[in-house]
Amino acid sequence: MYNVLITSEYFGKFSGEAKQLLLANGFSVTDNPYGHKFLTPEEIIPYAKHADALICDLEKITREVIDSAPNLKIISRRGVGTDSVDVAYAEKKNIAVARTLGVVEPPVAELVMAYILEFSRRISVLNQSMHAGRWERCQCHSVNGKTLGIVGMGKIAYEVARRAHSFGMHILYTDTVRNERAEAEFGAQQKPVCELLEESDFVTLHLPLTENTANYMDYGKLCKMKQSAYLINAARGGVVNCADLKRALCENKLSGAAIDVFEKEPETNSSFRGMENVILTPHVGTFTEEIFVKMDVAAAENIISFFQK
Repeated sequence: MYNVLITSEYFGKFSGEAKQLLLANGFSVTDNPYGHKFLTPEEIIPYAKHADALICDLEKITREVIDSAPNLKIISRRGVGTDSVDVAYAEKKNIAVARTLGVVEPPVAELVMAYILEFSRRISVLNQSMHAGRWERCQCHSVNGKTLGIVGMGKIAYEVARRAHSFGMHILYTDTVRNERAEAEFGAQQKPVCELLEESDFVTLHLPLTENTANYMDYGKLCKMKQSAYLINAARGGVVNCADLKRALCENKLSGAAIDVFEKEPETNSSFRGMENVILTPHVGTFTEEIFVKMDVAAAENIISFFQK
Protein backbone atom coordinates (compact mmCIF):
# COMPACT_ATOMS: atom_id res chain seq x y z
CA MET A 1 0.00 0.00 0.00
CA TYR A 2 1.35 3.40 -1.00
CA ASN A 3 1.31 6.21 1.55
CA VAL A 4 0.34 9.78 0.67
CA LEU A 5 1.61 12.48 3.03
CA ILE A 6 -0.44 15.66 3.06
CA THR A 7 1.83 18.63 3.69
CA SER A 8 -0.73 21.01 2.18
CA GLU A 9 -2.25 23.62 4.45
CA TYR A 10 -5.62 23.52 2.71
CA PHE A 11 -6.15 19.97 1.41
CA GLY A 12 -9.53 18.71 2.65
CA LYS A 13 -10.54 22.02 4.21
CA PHE A 14 -13.92 22.12 2.47
CA SER A 15 -14.48 18.52 1.44
CA GLY A 16 -13.24 15.02 2.19
CA GLU A 17 -13.89 13.90 -1.39
CA ALA A 18 -10.24 13.80 -2.48
CA LYS A 19 -9.09 11.89 0.59
CA GLN A 20 -11.87 9.35 0.12
CA LEU A 21 -10.82 8.99 -3.51
CA LEU A 22 -7.29 8.09 -2.43
CA LEU A 23 -8.53 5.63 0.19
CA ALA A 24 -10.93 4.02 -2.29
CA ASN A 25 -8.01 3.43 -4.64
CA GLY A 26 -5.96 1.62 -2.02
CA PHE A 27 -3.74 4.40 -0.69
CA SER A 28 -3.11 5.18 2.94
CA VAL A 29 -3.22 8.88 3.81
CA THR A 30 -1.24 10.72 6.47
CA ASP A 31 -2.91 14.06 7.14
CA ASN A 32 -0.98 17.26 7.76
CA PRO A 33 0.29 16.56 11.30
CA TYR A 34 -0.23 20.19 12.29
CA GLY A 35 -3.75 20.48 10.90
CA HIS A 36 -4.46 23.30 8.47
CA LYS A 37 -1.09 24.99 8.93
CA PHE A 38 1.63 26.18 6.55
CA LEU A 39 4.58 23.85 7.19
CA THR A 40 8.28 24.57 7.14
CA PRO A 41 10.71 21.98 5.73
CA GLU A 42 11.80 21.22 9.29
CA GLU A 43 8.21 20.38 10.22
CA ILE A 44 7.73 18.14 7.17
CA ILE A 45 10.93 16.09 7.46
CA PRO A 46 10.03 13.99 10.56
CA TYR A 47 6.88 12.72 8.84
CA ALA A 48 8.26 12.08 5.35
CA LYS A 49 10.14 8.82 5.96
CA HIS A 50 7.34 6.51 4.78
CA ALA A 51 5.80 8.79 2.14
CA ASP A 52 5.48 7.48 -1.41
CA ALA A 53 3.71 10.67 -2.50
CA LEU A 54 3.27 14.24 -1.26
CA ILE A 55 0.38 16.62 -1.78
CA CYS A 56 1.62 20.16 -1.22
CA ASP A 57 0.71 23.81 -1.64
CA LEU A 58 3.44 26.47 -1.56
CA GLU A 59 5.43 25.04 1.34
CA LYS A 60 9.06 24.52 0.39
CA ILE A 61 9.80 20.99 -0.81
CA THR A 62 13.55 21.30 -0.56
CA ARG A 63 16.41 18.93 -1.24
CA GLU A 64 16.41 18.10 2.47
CA VAL A 65 12.71 17.24 2.42
CA ILE A 66 13.20 15.03 -0.63
CA ASP A 67 16.17 13.25 0.96
CA SER A 68 14.11 12.59 4.09
CA ALA A 69 11.61 10.60 2.00
CA PRO A 70 13.54 7.64 0.51
CA ASN A 71 10.36 6.09 -0.94
CA LEU A 72 9.09 9.28 -2.56
CA LYS A 73 7.97 8.84 -6.18
CA ILE A 74 5.69 11.82 -6.90
CA ILE A 75 5.12 15.34 -5.60
CA SER A 76 1.61 16.53 -6.42
CA ARG A 77 1.18 20.32 -6.29
CA ARG A 78 -2.18 21.93 -5.60
CA GLY A 79 -1.57 24.69 -8.13
CA VAL A 80 0.44 25.33 -11.28
CA GLY A 81 3.68 26.95 -10.11
CA THR A 82 6.64 24.77 -9.17
CA ASP A 83 9.05 27.38 -7.79
CA SER A 84 8.39 26.09 -4.25
CA VAL A 85 9.71 22.64 -5.23
CA ASP A 86 13.33 21.77 -5.96
CA VAL A 87 12.29 20.36 -9.33
CA ALA A 88 15.84 19.82 -10.60
CA TYR A 89 16.72 17.70 -7.58
CA ALA A 90 13.42 15.80 -7.79
CA GLU A 91 14.15 14.97 -11.43
CA LYS A 92 17.65 13.86 -10.50
CA LYS A 93 16.08 11.45 -7.99
CA ASN A 94 13.56 10.30 -10.64
CA ILE A 95 10.64 11.81 -8.70
CA ALA A 96 7.71 13.13 -10.73
CA VAL A 97 6.28 16.60 -10.08
CA ALA A 98 2.61 17.01 -11.00
CA ARG A 99 0.42 20.12 -11.13
CA THR A 100 -3.34 20.75 -11.13
CA LEU A 101 -3.51 22.20 -14.61
CA GLY A 102 -6.91 23.15 -15.98
CA VAL A 103 -8.34 23.90 -12.54
CA VAL A 104 -6.87 27.13 -11.20
CA GLU A 105 -7.08 29.32 -14.30
CA PRO A 106 -10.66 30.72 -13.99
CA PRO A 107 -10.46 32.04 -10.40
CA VAL A 108 -7.12 33.75 -10.96
CA ALA A 109 -8.54 35.38 -14.08
CA GLU A 110 -11.56 36.53 -12.06
CA LEU A 111 -9.26 38.18 -9.53
CA VAL A 112 -7.37 40.02 -12.27
CA MET A 113 -10.64 41.33 -13.66
CA ALA A 114 -11.74 42.37 -10.17
CA TYR A 115 -8.61 44.51 -9.89
CA ILE A 116 -9.30 46.09 -13.28
CA LEU A 117 -12.88 46.89 -12.30
CA GLU A 118 -11.82 48.29 -8.94
CA PHE A 119 -9.24 50.59 -10.51
CA SER A 120 -11.77 51.69 -13.13
CA ARG A 121 -14.96 52.10 -11.07
CA ARG A 122 -13.53 52.83 -7.58
CA ILE A 123 -16.17 50.73 -5.88
CA SER A 124 -14.37 50.47 -2.53
CA VAL A 125 -13.77 54.24 -2.37
CA LEU A 126 -17.42 55.00 -3.08
CA ASN A 127 -18.54 52.38 -0.57
CA GLN A 128 -16.34 53.82 2.19
CA SER A 129 -17.62 57.31 1.45
CA MET A 130 -21.25 56.24 1.69
CA HIS A 131 -20.64 54.36 4.95
CA ALA A 132 -19.06 57.53 6.32
CA GLY A 133 -22.29 59.39 5.60
CA ARG A 134 -21.08 61.26 2.54
CA TRP A 135 -22.67 61.52 -0.90
CA GLU A 136 -19.56 61.95 -3.03
CA ARG A 137 -19.25 60.90 -6.64
CA CYS A 138 -15.73 60.45 -7.95
CA GLN A 139 -15.02 60.42 -11.66
CA CYS A 140 -14.49 56.87 -12.88
CA HIS A 141 -13.45 55.28 -16.16
CA SER A 142 -15.04 52.71 -18.45
CA VAL A 143 -13.32 49.39 -19.01
CA ASN A 144 -14.85 49.14 -22.46
CA GLY A 145 -12.39 50.31 -25.08
CA LYS A 146 -9.36 50.16 -22.80
CA THR A 147 -6.25 48.16 -23.71
CA LEU A 148 -5.05 45.24 -21.62
CA GLY A 149 -1.44 44.16 -22.01
CA ILE A 150 -0.74 40.56 -21.04
CA VAL A 151 2.84 39.55 -20.30
CA GLY A 152 3.06 35.77 -20.79
CA MET A 153 0.14 34.23 -22.69
CA GLY A 154 -0.31 30.93 -20.87
CA LYS A 155 -3.50 29.22 -19.73
CA ILE A 156 -4.32 31.71 -16.96
CA ALA A 157 -3.60 34.63 -19.27
CA TYR A 158 -5.89 33.10 -21.89
CA GLU A 159 -8.74 33.07 -19.36
CA VAL A 160 -7.96 36.70 -18.49
CA ALA A 161 -8.11 37.59 -22.18
CA ARG A 162 -11.45 35.80 -22.52
CA ARG A 163 -12.99 37.86 -19.73
CA ALA A 164 -11.39 41.14 -20.78
CA HIS A 165 -12.63 40.65 -24.33
CA SER A 166 -16.19 40.22 -23.04
CA PHE A 167 -15.85 43.65 -21.38
CA GLY A 168 -14.88 45.19 -24.71
CA MET A 169 -11.18 45.55 -23.98
CA HIS A 170 -8.47 45.43 -26.63
CA ILE A 171 -5.94 42.66 -25.95
CA LEU A 172 -2.20 42.91 -26.49
CA TYR A 173 0.20 40.18 -25.42
CA THR A 174 3.88 39.42 -25.39
CA ASP A 175 5.26 35.91 -25.33
CA THR A 176 8.05 33.86 -26.87
CA VAL A 177 5.48 31.94 -28.89
CA ARG A 178 2.44 33.07 -30.83
CA ASN A 179 -1.01 32.26 -29.44
CA GLU A 180 -3.12 31.89 -32.56
CA ARG A 181 -6.16 30.80 -30.56
CA ALA A 182 -6.23 34.04 -28.54
CA GLU A 183 -5.69 36.02 -31.72
CA ALA A 184 -8.58 34.30 -33.50
CA GLU A 185 -11.04 34.35 -30.60
CA PHE A 186 -10.28 37.69 -28.95
CA GLY A 187 -8.46 39.68 -31.61
CA ALA A 188 -5.34 39.61 -29.45
CA GLN A 189 -2.23 41.17 -30.98
CA GLN A 190 1.29 39.98 -30.23
CA LYS A 191 3.67 42.86 -29.50
CA PRO A 192 7.23 43.33 -28.29
CA VAL A 193 7.17 44.03 -24.56
CA CYS A 194 8.22 47.68 -24.90
CA GLU A 195 5.39 48.44 -27.32
CA LEU A 196 2.91 46.60 -25.12
CA LEU A 197 3.93 48.62 -22.06
CA GLU A 198 3.68 51.90 -23.94
CA GLU A 199 0.20 51.17 -25.33
CA SER A 200 -1.60 49.39 -22.46
CA ASP A 201 -3.95 50.91 -19.89
CA PHE A 202 -3.55 47.82 -17.70
CA VAL A 203 -0.59 45.43 -17.67
CA THR A 204 -1.08 42.02 -16.10
CA LEU A 205 1.81 39.62 -15.49
CA HIS A 206 1.48 35.88 -16.05
CA LEU A 207 5.05 34.63 -16.00
CA PRO A 208 6.49 31.67 -14.09
CA LEU A 209 9.30 32.56 -11.71
CA THR A 210 12.60 31.40 -13.22
CA GLU A 211 16.15 32.68 -13.38
CA ASN A 212 15.19 34.49 -16.58
CA THR A 213 12.04 36.14 -15.21
CA ALA A 214 13.29 37.18 -11.76
CA ASN A 215 12.93 40.98 -11.46
CA TYR A 216 11.51 41.03 -14.99
CA MET A 217 9.52 44.19 -14.30
CA ASP A 218 12.28 46.58 -13.34
CA TYR A 219 12.45 50.37 -13.25
CA GLY A 220 13.25 50.63 -16.94
CA LYS A 221 10.18 48.65 -18.01
CA LEU A 222 7.94 50.37 -15.46
CA CYS A 223 8.92 53.77 -16.84
CA LYS A 224 7.72 52.69 -20.29
CA MET A 225 4.16 52.31 -19.01
CA LYS A 226 1.59 55.06 -19.44
CA GLN A 227 1.38 57.42 -16.48
CA SER A 228 -2.33 56.55 -16.35
CA ALA A 229 -1.72 52.78 -16.44
CA TYR A 230 -1.94 50.12 -13.73
CA LEU A 231 0.23 47.06 -13.10
CA ILE A 232 -1.28 43.77 -11.90
CA ASN A 233 0.78 40.89 -10.53
CA ALA A 234 -1.06 37.68 -9.71
CA ALA A 235 1.79 35.46 -10.93
CA ARG A 236 4.80 35.33 -8.60
CA GLY A 237 6.23 38.06 -6.41
CA GLY A 238 9.75 37.64 -7.70
CA VAL A 239 8.92 38.68 -11.27
CA VAL A 240 8.61 42.31 -10.12
CA ASN A 241 11.42 44.31 -8.54
CA CYS A 242 9.43 45.73 -5.63
CA ALA A 243 11.89 48.51 -4.85
CA ASP A 244 11.70 49.64 -8.47
CA LEU A 245 7.91 49.46 -8.45
CA LYS A 246 7.64 51.56 -5.31
CA ARG A 247 10.03 54.12 -6.78
CA ALA A 248 8.06 54.27 -10.02
CA LEU A 249 4.79 54.71 -8.12
CA CYS A 250 6.22 57.44 -5.91
CA GLU A 251 7.50 59.22 -9.02
CA ASN A 252 4.06 58.91 -10.69
CA LYS A 253 5.44 56.85 -13.56
CA LEU A 254 2.22 54.81 -13.39
CA SER A 255 -1.09 55.26 -11.58
CA GLY A 256 -1.23 52.21 -9.37
CA ALA A 257 -0.67 48.51 -8.86
CA ALA A 258 -2.47 45.41 -7.61
CA ILE A 259 -0.30 42.80 -5.93
CA ASP A 260 -1.49 39.34 -4.91
CA VAL A 261 1.90 37.62 -4.71
CA PHE A 262 5.04 38.40 -2.75
CA GLU A 263 8.65 37.32 -2.81
CA LYS A 264 8.38 36.03 0.74
CA GLU A 265 5.07 34.72 2.00
CA PRO A 266 3.27 35.18 4.27
CA GLU A 267 3.96 38.92 3.94
CA THR A 268 2.61 41.06 6.77
CA ASN A 269 4.83 44.13 6.42
CA SER A 270 4.82 44.97 2.72
CA SER A 271 6.69 48.10 1.70
CA PHE A 272 3.49 49.12 -0.12
CA ARG A 273 1.40 49.31 3.05
CA GLY A 274 -0.41 52.61 3.33
CA MET A 275 -0.19 53.46 -0.37
CA GLU A 276 -3.73 54.30 -1.48
CA ASN A 277 -3.03 53.49 -5.13
CA VAL A 278 -1.85 49.95 -4.36
CA ILE A 279 -4.22 47.02 -3.79
CA LEU A 280 -2.68 44.29 -1.63
CA THR A 281 -4.20 40.82 -1.29
CA PRO A 282 -2.64 37.76 0.41
CA HIS A 283 -2.13 35.38 -2.56
CA VAL A 284 -5.80 34.53 -2.97
CA GLY A 285 -6.03 33.92 -6.72
CA THR A 286 -7.29 30.36 -6.24
CA PHE A 287 -9.04 30.96 -2.93
CA THR A 288 -12.58 29.93 -3.70
CA GLU A 289 -14.28 27.02 -2.00
CA GLU A 290 -15.22 25.45 -5.32
CA ILE A 291 -11.69 25.58 -6.70
CA PHE A 292 -10.13 24.26 -3.49
CA VAL A 293 -12.24 21.10 -3.78
CA LYS A 294 -11.33 20.74 -7.48
CA MET A 295 -7.64 21.23 -6.70
CA ASP A 296 -7.80 18.56 -3.99
CA VAL A 297 -9.39 16.07 -6.37
CA ALA A 298 -7.00 16.90 -9.21
CA ALA A 299 -3.97 16.50 -6.94
CA ALA A 300 -5.29 13.13 -5.77
CA GLU A 301 -6.07 12.02 -9.33
CA ASN A 302 -2.54 12.89 -10.42
CA ILE A 303 -1.19 10.49 -7.80
CA ILE A 304 -3.67 7.75 -8.64
CA SER A 305 -2.87 8.02 -12.36
CA PHE A 306 0.86 7.94 -11.68
CA PHE A 307 0.75 4.69 -9.71
CA GLN A 308 -1.70 3.05 -12.12
CA LYS A 309 0.70 3.38 -15.07
